[in-house]
Amino acid sequence: MDTDLQKLAGHLQDRGLTVDLTDSETTLQAANPLHEMLTENIATEGDRYVTSFGYEIGERGHEAGCAERIAHLLLVPVQTGPRRRAS
Repeated sequence: MDTDLQKLAGHLQDRGLTVDLTDSETTLQAANPLHEMLTENIATEGDRYVTSFGYEIGERGHEAGCAERIAHLLLVPVQTGPRRRAS
């Protein structure tokens, strides 16, 4: 499993999304737990994260920012307090 993808999954979970990493080595599925139809598949393409529609979410190594963008797409409020330090 790609460690950057695992980091992204952790940041998504910190923002309240459910994450499934079981289907692939290079993709994950993120979902809004309150709305089962709001899901997004995120894949790695080179040094970028992209959605299943081909929208670029951001660069690998910047998982916290990518997680905020994904949370926004899935209608989860952006975190407003102190943020966890990026590893």
